[in-house]
Amino acid sequence: MDMLAYSLGAENIRWKPHALKCSNVMVEVELNGEPATFLREISQDAQRPLSIFWGRMDGALSAGPSQWDRFPFKRSEQKISFSQAIFGALDLPQAQGQGAANLTMHQLLRVLYADQPSVHSPIFRMDNFDSALTRETIGGYLSGVYDDQLYTAQLRVRELNKALDKKISELRGIFRVLGQSGQTPDIEASRNIIQELEQQRAQLTDYIDQLKVSRTLSRKESNEAGKKADNLRARLSSAKRYESVLKDSIAAINLDISDSKLFIEELTYRLQSLDESKATRDYLGDMSFQFCPGCLSELKTESIEHSCQLCKSPIESGADGQLLRMRNELSIQLKESKLLLALKEEEVLSLSKDLPSATQEVKRLEKEYKSASSNWSSDIETVLESTGRRLGVLDQEIQQAYEKQKLFSVIQELQKQRDDLARELTELESTIESLEAGQQSRKVDVARVLEKNMIRLLKQDLPLQPEFVDAQVVKYDFEENSVYVNGSRNFSESSTVVLRHIFHLALLSTSMELDYMRVPHFLMLDGIDDGGMEQNRSHNLQEIIVRECGAYKFDYQVIFATSEIQADIEKTNMVVSRPFTPVSRSLDVR
Repeated sequence: MDMLAYSLGAENIRWKPHALKCSNVMVEVELNGEPATFLREISQDAQRPLSIFWGRMDGALSAGPSQWDRFPFKRSEQKISFSQAIFGALDLPQAQGQGAANLTMHQLLRVLYADQPSVHSPIFRMDNFDSALTRETIGGYLSGVYDDQLYTAQLRVRELNKALDKKISELRGIFRVLGQSGQTPDIEASRNIIQELEQQRAQLTDYIDQLKVSRTLSRKESNEAGKKADNLRARLSSAKRYESVLKDSIAAINLDISDSKLFIEELTYRLQSLDESKATRDYLGDMSFQFCPGCLSELKTESIEHSCQLCKSPIESGADGQLLRMRNELSIQLKESKLLLALKEEEVLSLSKDLPSATQEVKRLEKEYKSASSNWSSDIETVLESTGRRLGVLDQEIQQAYEKQKLFSVIQELQKQRDDLARELTELESTIESLEAGQQSRKVDVARVLEKNMIRLLKQDLPLQPEFVDAQVVKYDFEENSVYVNGSRNFSESSTVVLRHIFHLALLSTSMELDYMRVPHFLMLDGIDDGGMEQNRSHNLQEIIVRECGAYKFDYQVIFATSEIQADIEKTNMVVSRPFTPVSRSLDVR
């Protein structure tokens, strides 16, 4: 039985010494009516690969290595796992999503193979790396509750949430930078500015061309050209004053900030001192002295009420209230000071943003004034030079406007992607809600039919367990790995074995009735007579299995092993191979 389970992909097999003498195990199977042969190396190492020959064993025995497909236990980007290959041949969907990503043949066989070491595990073969989430996933998958569309949608929702968070984070970062620089991300406004700047540039270019041809200026232009140096001087003075005001304001506020920080430190220290003073009073307030700490003379016992034991000075009442009042005042001052400090720091930050551009403007005007005052130029040359400089400034502004437009286009695209992701997320969440409602309906249907079949089969057991005789309610829980009959799950050893096998048989019967379930029509039941079961009860359980399977309308295979086969069953062709004994074991390795 262990060999069969291992050849189908089971893990955590407790190998017996005889089995470890074998090198490989080969088994012929039918997958949806199509034959295939599995070959797997026997090893105590975990997660061994499996080779598949897509044909019967007769052909596999003579096939060359190139005719076999070798699949690893785990999937990878380059190779599918043997579980994926078998699921594909069985037309079973690949389980996806959280908790379902690792669903393998081993996990299915934990339900389809009830082995002897797991006799007290009513649903699952025990697993060293078991988890409640894994059991819930396996149960949902086999019950047909697993919906590939639902899990795909849930997986997509997680991807969308990550992508949406990323887009929102990118937008927040951009908006934070733009807000600090005082820019507004308006793509339409940036286009209008570019058009205005282009028009101004075209006008200036035409004006320069006209001047070069006519070489004449109007009286107004001549007067303005003559006053160029004076205008530059006035502009330079104004720019320097503005720069000085900014620097002085920043320095003054920084000085205030330093004072505020010192004041806050002082307030914090005072608060700490008050807390220490209160702690000291609480600790020493009720202490009595027998001797003077100064001269070590014995103190007189008589004392005056509300006075110090040592100096006899009156102790003021309400001292704790005074401390509380002082602490409250200091806390208010500290809060206000921190608020004012934050405002001053914001003001310095705002002024510091303007300072570089003011300094740059001063340097530019200084160069321009120096050039105008040191070199004589005619009125036309002065106008051409001034106009060319304005043209250069316009070119720079146009370039910056285009760069801004690029940035705003990126923002617009990010916003569109964010909105698309949000829209798809909303639609998927609605789909998931609908699918989950359908899933819940299937859960109820499977539970109802499985309960009906279990009650029917339990009542066919010998009348030894009262709960089975009068079975009214049967509940099962894949996640908890428990089966309850009339609210109880603790029974005698033999009744536990009966309940275990009847649950698996009822699960197979239910899958025959509900076509959406995904239980392969295959069971392996070991330890039919475990748990000190009486022979007549074991024989009855065998008859229940044979009788139930005889009513199935679809192709199936149920393999059960027992050391005490029922006489009528032994005479049929249902018995495979020969009886195994200590001197003639199932693996007769010589």
